[in-house]
Amino acid sequence: MVGTESLHGVICAMVTPMNSAGEIDADSTRRLVDHLISGGVHGLMIAGTTGEGMLLTPDERQHLAETVISHVAGRIPVIVHAGANDTPTTLRLARHAAALGADAIAAIMPYFFTFDDDALFDHFTALCEAVPQTAVYPYAFPGNAKNDLSPALLARLIERCPNIAGVKASNSDLSRLQSYIGVGRADFRAFCGSDSLMLAALVIGAAGQVSGNSNAFPAVFRDLYDSYQQADLNAARAHQAQINRIRPVMRDGVYPACYKEVLVQQGIIASAAVRRPMRDLPGAERDRLLADLAAL
Repeated sequence: MVGTESLHGVICAMVTPMNSAGEIDADSTRRLVDHLISGGVHGLMIAGTTGEGMLLTPDERQHLAETVISHVAGRIPVIVHAGANDTPTTLRLARHAAALGADAIAAIMPYFFTFDDDALFDHFTALCEAVPQTAVYPYAFPGNAKNDLSPALLARLIERCPNIAGVKASNSDLSRLQSYIGVGRADFRAFCGSDSLMLAALVIGAAGQVSGNSNAFPAVFRDLYDSYQQADLNAARAHQAQINRIRPVMRDGVYPACYKEVLVQQGIIASAAVRRPMRDLPGAERDRLLADLAAL
C-alpha cells in the first residue's frame, strides 16, 4: 500500500507559516520544508494540531497541501491531516490530498459532540472507502478531541478497512499505545505524539514520533531515533533528556507561536503570526522565550 513502508522515524508536525495578515505564507512554507528536510526529519505531517489545521478553512488546507506536496517533490513522505468535525469535509480533504499524491492521510477523531463507537466506525469507514489506495492513520488525541479511539474500535476498523495502516496517538498513556500496537497487523505503524515519551514508545514498538518540537530542533529528534536504531541506548537516553529540557521552553506546542518565533529567529519563516483565536507572544513572553533558548 502506498505510504506504508516509507513512514518511520521523526515525522515533523509542521507549523503553518502565516503572514501578518493571517494568510498562509507559501514562500516561508517552502523554506520551512527545506529546513526540516536538511535537519533530517523522515517525514512531514501538515495541517494537524501544531499546524493549526482545525482553524484553517478547507480551501486553505487544500492550498497548504498543494504547496507542501509540490515542494517536497517526493524527497520524504507527507502525511496530510484531513480530519474535521464532520464527515463530508473530512472526505473532501482526504480525496484532494490523495489526488495530489499524499503518502498518507491522518484524521483526528471528530470533536466537540459526543460520538459513540458506531458513529466513529462509520466515519472512518467512509474515509477509508473514499481513498482506498492511500494509507489512513486515525489520530487519537482525547485531551483535545474529547472522543477517543478505543483499541476495540481500532481493531474493528483494521478488520474492515485494509488501508488503515497505523495510528497517531497523542497522550501520555503508553499502555494505550501498546494496546494499539497489539491489535495491529504485522506491518501496523503506531506513532507517538508525546515528545516526552519518544524513547519509551520506540522501545515498546512504535514506528516513530510525530513531533511538534522538531520544527525548532529537528536534529535532536533525528539523533534520538538514529541512536535507538543503532542500539546505543546511552546516547538515546541523553537525547531524550535534551528533548525533555526543550519541551518546557517551547511550552510543548500549547502556543505554536513559540515554534514560529524560533523559526523567525533562524531566518526560516518571516512571521510568528498565528490564526485567531490563538494569540501571538506578547513582548515579555517573547523575551523570556529567547532568554530560555539562549540558556539551552
